[in-house]
Order: sequence, then structure tokens, then C-alpha cells
Amino acid sequence: MSASSANGQAAEGWPLAHHRGALVPKGQATLPMGSIALRYGVSVFEGIRLYRKASGGVTPWLLAPHLDRLRNSCRLMGLDDLCCDDVPAIIDELVAAQAIDADGYVRVAVSAANVGGIDEEAEAALTVTIAPSGRKRWLARGEGIRLGVSSWQRPSDAVFPNEAKNISAYAGPRIALTEAKRAGFDSCVLRTAEGLISEAPTATVFLVEGATVVTPRLGDHVLPGVTRAWVLATARALGYDAVADAVTEDRLAAADEVVLCGTGLEFGPVRSVAGMELSGWPVCPVTTALVDTYFDQVRGLAPPTPVDWALTSGRVR
Repeated sequence: MSASSANGQAAEGWPLAHHRGALVPKGQATLPMGSIALRYGVSVFEGIRLYRKASGGVTPWLLAPHLDRLRNSCRLMGLDDLCCDDVPAIIDELVAAQAIDADGYVRVAVSAANVGGIDEEAEAALTVTIAPSGRKRWLARGEGIRLGVSSWQRPSDAVFPNEAKNISAYAGPRIALTEAKRAGFDSCVLRTAEGLISEAPTATVFLVEGATVVTPRLGDHVLPGVTRAWVLATARALGYDAVADAVTEDRLAAADEVVLCGTGLEFGPVRSVAGMELSGWPVCPVTTALVDTYFDQVRGLAPPTPVDWALTSGRVR
């Protein structure tokens, strides 16, 4: 059951934002037109899933590693990260003020709110919102993603720090995704300059080869994803080999299973790559085991897999 159908209030959305120290209607959570965030794209963010426990109440999923990554993004983009310490209490405040008791998506943004030039020191402003968010159609209806392989590339760390989850990093992937959908695909993966598979516009890609779960290396211009880290650790706990390795388009298309994963997406099983249907579709036993374990954990029916940020970030390649 989706969040919108599980809670009447969720069907209309939750109207409040915590913006610059106060609870305000979301429409009032604004920044000046001349702010550094809007002029130069200096705004980092995290998406954090809020899940309803089987025993009742809602809890943010893997909050600590998300906040660690947010702090790291702030430092990389020259933003003060002290406001990140307030996020857990702010989420609790938003939940209580809106009587939230259904699955949601928390968006935490730290933006350069002051008006200034490209070399101006940034003044950080924190904004936190929660929106209703249930399952996407890939899990809700058992559909498979038709995945394209884009000609667009992810930039190297010499161009832009891929560890920084900054809004400007999504401009190129947005173009790639728009083109893929026009070509009849549901999503796509981007490449590196060397032609290797990197990641999808808003998700990490995993492939299954027998009993081995593979994902592209962080050095292949991949955002160090929190869900990525969870999948690697959980796959090993379930008895599979799980590695980061170089992935070519041919290797992706020849895999037994392919799945996209990320906080907002959760999991998106792939049925075809570049128009070629995968041999394992639609059975996908490894993906199914990961998805089942994930929802057991987020609902509080099993202890969560520990996720060590230091092992998922670019500090450890």
C-alpha cells in the first residue's frame, strides 16, 4: 500500500517546511533570485526515507550516514556544516507538527542563501521538507525498467567532486534521462570518458553474475551512495560475493540480473538493457532477496545492516 493510500493526510501532502530556523508553509521556503545558490548552483542536499514501522510510528532510515555525507558535501562546496547537527530534531519536529504516520521522503538542503558573486563567501541556509512517498511502479506493480545506455558522460573528479551531492551535478544527467525517455527507455546509465558504465541519473546500478553482485567502482565517477553501501554490505551478509569493478555495456547486458537502487527509487529491477531483454528477467532471485531484506529492516522486523560511511566515500577507493 502506498503512503498516499495509507494515510488520508498524506494524500494531500504535508505542507510545512523548516526553513532558516522556522516552520513555514513550503511556498514560503524561498531564496533570493540573486543568491549564490540560484546564480551558481551551490546547494547540497540529501534525500532520506521516512518509514512507518510495523509496530507504529515513523523513523528516518540510515539517518547517520546520510548526515555524514551531507556534512562532507558542505565542506566540499564551501558551506558551513554545523547546521547538519540540527536535522534529527527538525525531522522530529516536522513529523510531530504534521502528525505524519506514513512513508515519506525527507529532503534536507543546505544552500548558499546570500546574494553575491562567484567568489563570495557562502552563508548556509538549512531547509528540510517531508513529502509523501510510497513505492514506485517498479516495486508497486512489478514492472521492469527498460534501461538505455546514454552517450552522455559523468564528469571526472578533476572536473567536479563526485562526492558532493550538489544540485549542479544533476544538470547533465537530467539531459541524459530526458533523451533516454524520448527514445523509449524508462531510464539510462551514463558512461565515463573511457566508455565504462558509471551510474544512472539518480541511482546506482548493480548487476548480478551468478552468485556475485557487482557495481561500478567509485573511481568511475559514482556518487558514494548510502543505499549502494547498504546493498554491498547486505549482499555479503546474505552469502553473495559483492564487489566494485569496472563494468562495460556488454557486461551489463550479459548479466543475469540488473537493478537500480537509491533512496528515492528504493529498487528498480531492470528487464532490458539497450533493447536486449535480460536472461534472468523476471525471476531475479538475488534482487528479490535484497528487496525483501530491505523492507524487513525498514519496517523494524530485522536489525538494520550497519553502513560505514568511511568505506563508502571517495576517501576509500
